[in-house]
Amino acid sequence: MTFTDPRWDDLTDADWDVFATAWNAELRGDDAQTQLPQLPWLLDDPPNTAGKYVVPMNFTASPESQWKFIVAAYWRGNEETHGHLAAGPVEHLLGRHGDQYIALVEQMADDDPLFAKMLRGCYQNQMSDEIWRRLCVARGDVG
Repeated sequence: MTFTDPRWDDLTDADWDVFATAWNAELRGDDAQTQLPQLPWLLDDPPNTAGKYVVPMNFTASPESQWKFIVAAYWRGNEETHGHLAAGPVEHLLGRHGDQYIALVEQMADDDPLFAKMLRGCYQNQMSDEIWRRLCVARGDVG
């Protein structure tokens, strides 16, 4: 049984942008502190870092909210941070909700070669063989 916390769905697009910006800054080791969106149900002990919330988001946010984070984190990241995105949130989403999201991933990969390259950081993990095959095609591993 999966627990989905509907409070993630209350975050606005601006909140997701702030969260994604803070996460990417932490991954790059930026010294500047980026203010996080209000996540009162998770703010348990300082310092509050975006990275601390990505794993719980993967397990408790709706797939729609996870996708919002992925898109925001992709656009606010760079090749240095994209590997973390691929091996974390993208891999997790496709492992649990691949049937619902593989077409969106394929479309982004078709539209953006850097997104396709980013997908090379994913492993099959919990993905079905069919989702994995489609991901491999999207990232250019096979024709």
